[in-house]
Amino acid sequence: MDNKKLSREKLLSVGIIFIFLGLVSLLVTTGKFTGKELIWPILPLSLGLFLLYLGFFKSGKDIYILIGMFLSLSGFYFLLRLTILDKYEIERVWPFFMLFTGVSLLLYGLKKKKDNRLKIFVPAFAIIILSLFFLPFSLKLFTTKFLTFAVIWWPVIFIAMGIILIIIFIAKRHEKNIKN
Repeated sequence: MDNKKLSREKLLSVGIIFIFLGLVSLLVTTGKFTGKELIWPILPLSLGLFLLYLGFFKSGKDIYILIGMFLSLSGFYFLLRLTILDKYEIERVWPFFMLFTGVSLLLYGLKKKKDNRLKIFVPAFAIIILSLFFLPFSLKLFTTKFLTFAVIWWPVIFIAMGIILIIIFIAKRHEKNIKN
């Protein structure tokens, strides 16, 4: 491994550790950390972040990404639940968890070979788009109810699918022209 790549990985690792330590310290200084009952969510969160690091940067197994995302999100949820979220507020923030998952898959897809990227990019973009779509409704930024919105605007799905298929066609045609 070259020194530049190793140096970048160290920067990322130390940066994540500092963010993690800062968040835990912030919980202590704001009075949200009330004792050892908050330590247990930090364990799956830490293990999940470590598995994500292995999966992304250390050529770990693909299963590390799935398990890492699950543990990270679970630990993060329980940490939020024990500190700042009311038990009914999860319905407002769940799109952020989807967004985290989509971005993680997208970043993971970047390290895959060109042929396998599309297999990961399509679900990653779908998850990101869905999370961004549901986010304004869950945060109550729109006054319209989701069901009313869906009944009126569902045909946009066909338009979006058509645009995506045309983009794929153009990309494949461009790739074919480059090879010839």
